[in-house]
Amino acid sequence: MTIVTPDYYKNFKCIADRCRHSCCIGWEIDIDDATFNKYDNLKGDFALKLKSNIEFEGTPHFRLDTTERCPFLNSNGLCDIITNLGEDMLCQICSDHPRFRNLYSDFTEVGLGLCCEAAAEIILTKKEKTSLSLTTEASQLPILNFREKLFGILQDRSLPIKNRVNNMLSLIDAYLPVDTNWYSVFYSLERMDKTWDDYLLRIKDGIETEADEHSLDTAYEQLLVYLIFRHFSDCQYDGKVKERVLLAALIYKVIKAMNTSNTLKELIEISRLYSCEIEYSDENINRLLSELSLYINPR
Repeated sequence: MTIVTPDYYKNFKCIADRCRHSCCIGWEIDIDDATFNKYDNLKGDFALKLKSNIEFEGTPHFRLDTTERCPFLNSNGLCDIITNLGEDMLCQICSDHPRFRNLYSDFTEVGLGLCCEAAAEIILTKKEKTSLSLTTEASQLPILNFREKLFGILQDRSLPIKNRVNNMLSLIDAYLPVDTNWYSVFYSLERMDKTWDDYLLRIKDGIETEADEHSLDTAYEQLLVYLIFRHFSDCQYDGKVKERVLLAALIYKVIKAMNTSNTLKELIEISRLYSCEIEYSDENINRLLSELSLYINPR
């Protein structure tokens, strides 16, 4: 199977103990069948510790402590499974994170998720335009041909990012109303981190920013290209082409409105939080898509 990745993908490396928002805290860590079989065949003291920290109700998963910390994340911020057994003994979800996959019949796209602070920094600080190494045959698929048009519009650096977003929405003949109470919409979604609630308060008065500031246009371009790359491909299954383009525009506007300091540092942190709170919940994504379907111009 052919694997396609964005050009920044090769730059990613887990920063382990230097991570301020460990993916080993606050997430349920399911154990896939192949890895479970490996663990089941282990012998010795560490094997006993490993097996005693597995919860078997439902899908096998590690039993988190009272602070939702993985039992194998040690006080130095490192993984005891890796230090004792090696990286090849990690379960699939740990090996994959923060990667996501877009599946097609003849190839798979693999990207990096913004939920990881290291990945978010790589993506949002990139100065060059993001590119994908698609084959000629793949680039001619209708869905990907259209996505290339979206990328082209978003990467037109002769225009301010606000104009590029408007041009993207014009292409799909849809709009994003300014009078919708997006604060209420987002507040009604499943939420995990209190910090996200604090950021949501920043959009209580709306998501249209008054300042015509362009210093972060390249970072917002990378954010929008990421959002289209991550979410647009699923329209091949649900047909929600316009909704998924609107989703990218909405998230851009929400994050921009939240970034009241207009700094790259805060943009990276808000984007990381958004990804954790929204992108890893199918229910949250689907609810936003349903809301956005109300604003599609009928033909």
